[in-house]
Amino acid sequence: MPWLLVWLFVMLTWLGLPVAAAGPKSGGHLVVAVPIDPDTFDPHKAVAAATREIDYNIYQGLVSFDTEGRIVPCLAESWETSDDGTVYTFTLRPNVFFHNGRSLSTEDVLFSLERVRDDATGYPMMWPKQIEEIVTLDDSSIRVQLKAPYAPFLSELVDAAIIPKEAVAQLATKPVGTGPFRLVEWVMGQHVKLARFDDYWEQGLPYVDTVTFRIIPDPATAILNLKAGAVHVIPRLSPDVAWQVEQAPDLKLLKGPMNTVQLMAYNLDREPFSDKRVRQAINYAIDKDLLIEGAAWGYGTKIGSNMSPVVDLYYADLADYYPYDTAKARELLAAAGYGQGVSVTLSLPAEYDLHVKSGEMVAAMLGEVGIEVNIELVEWGTWLDRIYTKRDYDMTIVGFTGKLDPHTALNRYTSDYGRNFSNFRHEEYDKLILEGLQATDIARRQAIYSRCQEILAEEAVAVYIMDPNDLVAMRSDVAGWRYYPKYVDDVGHVYFDK
Repeated sequence: MPWLLVWLFVMLTWLGLPVAAAGPKSGGHLVVAVPIDPDTFDPHKAVAAATREIDYNIYQGLVSFDTEGRIVPCLAESWETSDDGTVYTFTLRPNVFFHNGRSLSTEDVLFSLERVRDDATGYPMMWPKQIEEIVTLDDSSIRVQLKAPYAPFLSELVDAAIIPKEAVAQLATKPVGTGPFRLVEWVMGQHVKLARFDDYWEQGLPYVDTVTFRIIPDPATAILNLKAGAVHVIPRLSPDVAWQVEQAPDLKLLKGPMNTVQLMAYNLDREPFSDKRVRQAINYAIDKDLLIEGAAWGYGTKIGSNMSPVVDLYYADLADYYPYDTAKARELLAAAGYGQGVSVTLSLPAEYDLHVKSGEMVAAMLGEVGIEVNIELVEWGTWLDRIYTKRDYDMTIVGFTGKLDPHTALNRYTSDYGRNFSNFRHEEYDKLILEGLQATDIARRQAIYSRCQEILAEEAVAVYIMDPNDLVAMRSDVAGWRYYPKYVDDVGHVYFDK
């Protein structure tokens, strides 16, 4: 009877009557190429952004965010906030199950938030320290009392995954969450396999049956797999291979905002970077426009502070604060006592092609003003341990992932922040960040965070290079990919449309 369906479609179209569009199709096995492994699947201990790419589909918090960065209900179907901004009362969504088959309870929420608060967990966020008390009110309600108003509380709460207490000992390799997918297998260095969670609470999702995240460090190899059909999606595609996707008839390239800050950080506790004039000289010596063209093939937006233009409500445009000026750079180096030159080491995460290419160009640029740069390639695990945690480095290039609130993006430079691996200390900056926590007026918060960005530029805390475009390559029959202002790969809405 196919001819009858075709005839009916033609007649409805001829009569001008609406024809129902086919919705997303269910089923299939999706393969996504990613460059590195997660560091751990324990959501309260993970540091690497690569982990969040995947575990976004496994774990969930009380609240989440949409494609515009707005806070939306998740495991909590609603919440109320006291007039003074210190008390949040959450009502849990009914009929939510963990991957181990047990239903979600307020006791799970209490356990999870208390675990995040525990210093022994090592959770790298500041908001848990703002909590005075967490109390379960009944089977569906829980109250969080803050010590004082904390403006970014909800936006930071999105990363506080709710877990079952009985699974905590094995979470690092056997995650148990409430998300649309459950872990099937993790073979380090090869792949992470997920399967649809049949008892997932959000009706209709996910669309595909299974997802494999294949670990493919080399972008060219990933492209070859994409062309052969062995891979369906490559998120955060290296820009130097994007042209291959644009020229292939059965592939497509999506371009969207990444809300990521690529920067070259200094260790301010080491010479010569303890001298602001040296840091300023390096900023003047680097041609950011050329970097974007050469390292990112033009797929990037120039920035001047630790915020992306994506956060337009709070973004201060300081992209040209340090114009390219080699004469000014030499002048500052001479004033700082380094007129005869200086040698430094630039440590680069080997798995991130954009950072490596940027580093190679930076080394050439700094060489022109008398700074000899020795490039050191390090594995990502080494970078996290030695550079990010132990702060054992001279300079490094990395990307800070997008945040939903300006405090979370800028708080990393406060003197007492555990992950302030630049070792930046500034009294006015610390006071402003503290004030921004309790400010409820948007105009005042805008003024506060604008000044904070100015301080970072004035002090030349880093070379803030670009917000790279988020390039996603995929097969032409893949649809439903969503961009978010945070570093996640949402495969729950992806489907095959053929």
